[in-house]
Amino acid sequence: MNNINLVPSFPLDLDKIINNPVNIVLAVILVDIIALISARNNLVGKVINEWYDKFTIGAFTADVCSMIFLIYISLILFKYVLVPKFNIPFNLFTFLISIVVIQMIHDFIFALIIMKYPETQNDMVNVFKKYIDEGSFIILFVDALMMISCVLLISLFYYYFDSNLIIYLLLSLSLYFAMFLIYH
Repeated sequence: MNNINLVPSFPLDLDKIINNPVNIVLAVILVDIIALISARNNLVGKVINEWYDKFTIGAFTADVCSMIFLIYISLILFKYVLVPKFNIPFNLFTFLISIVVIQMIHDFIFALIIMKYPETQNDMVNVFKKYIDEGSFIILFVDALMMISCVLLISLFYYYFDSNLIIYLLLSLSLYFAMFLIYH
């Protein structure tokens, strides 16, 4: 009988994670689907539904791209700054800390830029302003939870899905399901 180890061993192979973007994209899409389900069932604020209703696939794409960007910024920071300069080991815990810090910095800078942008010039900016007013600091917590969930899924895919076929099937199924949630 095979024993299944649900806790991955360390260290993670940073190059393998960086060079397998499909795992990252799949994790991000799955997490954003959970966010969509939460929004569609009114488990989060009202403005997030306006975001998805008004901008549909564009909203979903913006969310996914933002999370992928933050994950890769964290991976690059580890590979080229933290590991060589400070000899910080790349493991799940240190990566989770770095990604939450980077996500919070991103959220603060993004909010500052959005709040300074004049209203009525851009519909997306107007929705984001309402979202910031509605969610305030809760947004930081929710975004951190989403980023942590992404990293945990990436870690699971890294250890338990050797076949790219399974990943591609999950990716296509996830995108298919997301369309039904976006255009509910």
